[in-house]
Amino acid sequence: METLIAPEEIANEWVPKYAGLTMSKANFLKWESDDVFVYEFNDGLLEPIIGMKPTEIYLVNRLTRRFLTTDAFGQGGTLMPEADCWLTESQMRRPDLSFYTEAQIGQLAAGERVIPAFVIELISEYDVHYRTGNKLREYFEAGVKVVWWVLPPFKTVEVYTSPKTVVIASDADSISAAPALPDFTMTVEDLFRPN
Repeated sequence: METLIAPEEIANEWVPKYAGLTMSKANFLKWESDDVFVYEFNDGLLEPIIGMKPTEIYLVNRLTRRFLTTDAFGQGGTLMPEADCWLTESQMRRPDLSFYTEAQIGQLAAGERVIPAFVIELISEYDVHYRTGNKLREYFEAGVKVVWWVLPPFKTVEVYTSPKTVVIASDADSISAAPALPDFTMTVEDLFRPN
């Protein structure tokens, strides 16, 4: 087997330049990354993540289109992609999708820290298991009620209602965002069906 070596200009592009860098929250709020990574803020430490990939857009489309049929949407709520979510005063995560009520949207606009009741993470081959496990715990400690881990390579969805309570769904299994969004349901098949 041959080892492939990427040209330096390409290889360097995929190395997170700022991973592990520490800075104050005030500096982070003004800072902009100049590499291909998006960074989350964890008590002063920058943690790189890869933003949503083009191959995941169809999943976000299916999820948001399904959300449009819910009572929460009719009442002004939104399922927001990659919004900054300050779980604590010193910890910012960027879920792939997060649900906010109309009142919470107003609070966010006023600069308040708001915790969504429901978040969805699209888990890719780049996500490290211990980091996703930590995020799950952090979400529930902050007050999130339901977390979906969507695993595209396996066409499964893990539905968490606590860090210890999970339903693993595939094929024709139904998934639900209850109790956060009781009428947000669909089958895993519908989520992953080919275009």
